Order: sequence, then C-alpha cells, then structure tokens
Amino acid sequence: MEKVIPSAAPTVVKTAAVPPQETVLPAKSTPSGRRILWWTAAVLFFGITLTTIWWHTPTFQQYVADIPPTFYYFLLAGFIFAMIDGAIGMSYGITSTTFSLSMGIPPASASTAVHISEILSNGIAGWMHFKMGNINKKLFKMLIIPGITGAVIGAYLLSSLEHYATYTKPVVSLYTLILGSIILKRAINVRYKKAHQHKKIKRIGILGFFGGFIDAIGGGGWGSIVLSSLIAGGRHPRFSLGTVKLCRFFIAMLSSLTFVTVLSHVHWEAVMGLVIGSALASPIAAKVSNKISAKTIMIAVAVIVILASLKSIYGFAVKVL
Repeated sequence: MEKVIPSAAPTVVKTAAVPPQETVLPAKSTPSGRRILWWTAAVLFFGITLTTIWWHTPTFQQYVADIPPTFYYFLLAGFIFAMIDGAIGMSYGITSTTFSLSMGIPPASASTAVHISEILSNGIAGWMHFKMGNINKKLFKMLIIPGITGAVIGAYLLSSLEHYATYTKPVVSLYTLILGSIILKRAINVRYKKAHQHKKIKRIGILGFFGGFIDAIGGGGWGSIVLSSLIAGGRHPRFSLGTVKLCRFFIAMLSSLTFVTVLSHVHWEAVMGLVIGSALASPIAAKVSNKISAKTIMIAVAVIVILASLKSIYGFAVKVL
C-alpha cells in the first residue's frame, strides 16, 4: 500500500498541469491575429476591386478625372481632423470649419459638411458608450431636446443668411478664434480648480440649447462647450462623454437635415471628402491617440485655428477697408 500512493500522485499532477498552458496561449493571440487578418483581407479586396473597375470601366476613369481637387483636400483634412478628435475627444468641428472657411466654403455649407460627416462617427461612438453603460439617462433627457432645438434654430438662421456669406464668414471666424483661444488656455492650464469640482451645473437645458445653437452657427463647439462645462462643473467625465456623444448624433442628424432642406446649393465635394476621410481614420484614431500627448495636440490645434481665423478676419478687413 505504501508503493501505490507515491506512484499515483505524480501522474495526476503532470496530466493536470499541461492543459491550462495549452488553452491560455491561443486565447490571447487569436483576437489580434484575427483583426490583422480581417483588415488585410479587407484592404486587399478593396484594392483588387478598385483596380478591376479602373481598368475595365472607362466611365469610372472619366468620373474620377472629373472629381474636383477640393474633394481630395477635404479627404485628407477629414482624416487628420478625425485623428485629432480621437486623441483629445473634441475639436473635429472647429478644425473642419476653420479649414472649410479657409478654402472659400461659405459658413452654412461648411457647417453642413461638418455635421453630415459627424452623423456616422457619433452614431457609432454613442452606441458603443450605450453598450458600455456610459450613458446618464437623466442627463441625456435634460440635454437632448434643448440641444436639438438650438441646433435646428441655428442651422435655419445660418442657412437663411447664406446670401450674406461675405459678412457671416468673419463672424464665424471670430467665433473660431475665440474657441481656439479657449482650447489653448485649457491646454496650458490642465488642472481644474478644486473650488469648481463640487459645483454642478443646474441649468442643463440652457447649456444644451446654447451649445446646440452655437454648434450649428459655428460648425462646431458642442463638445468644447457642453462637455467641458459638465466636467468643470463636477460631472463624472466618463458618463458626461458618453452622454454628450450620444446627444451629438441626434443633433448632427437634425441640423444636417435642416441645412440640406433650406440651402439651395451644398458643396458636396467638401461633404464627401470629410465623410470618407473621417470614416477611414475612425478605426485607427483610438490606437494612435494613446501614443501622442493630448496637451501637445491641443496646443497645435489651437495655434492652427487661431492663425487660420486671424487670416480670414484680416482678409475681410482688407476688402472692407
């Protein structure tokens, strides 16, 4: 009996120790490997399909040749601005609007392009935040109706003044100049004052209406105004971000509908450039953002916005004087 016990013990230990090592390793490597495989397959499929259409469809070649160069400028700009937004959680609207104005796009068309391009990205972001439980339902109800109302009113007013774009453009540029200065100030003063950490904003509806109105008029500012005010007022950053993103989807959709309905002409080359560019950047924006300092990006964005806004205001002043 003494010989049976020691002989059985080692066999049990050896057979029990092997399986866990074999099952754990594939579980860690499989998700990343599958993602790389799917992305590689998607890129190859897209490349082969595009090449085939290019060589076998002369009308497609002519269509590409007729695309205005402005589309490609906005395609690159949309990609870069979406990467910036993924890094710091805001500034896509303000950078896109500033760029559009510098390219000669009227304010209403610039705001239209920005809001249409934000529908898909904010819809996906809002849904993901909802699935992760980052939505404050009470805060959402207080923001959504005033925000949509302000956005629709702002979009209608800006569209009605499209014929006076020469005069509305410097006003919007002044707004982007102020926002650029605010972003620069926040980048320098990263820490919030402790005195404001426990004073929650009570008039959420007014904040939502003002943020939606200014966002439609200036082509951006919902995140810079509403999100930053909620966090500075003591709201939880994660729930504030998720709720603001979900509200942004509905605001972008309804303000875009207002712009397209009221405007007689929409610069679709700018719209499609921003839509495709931001869509291409969305899968990699989060990963790249983790490797870049948010403070550095905010300072760079603020400087670019301020300089572009000053250039637009200076150009208007020279024409008037």
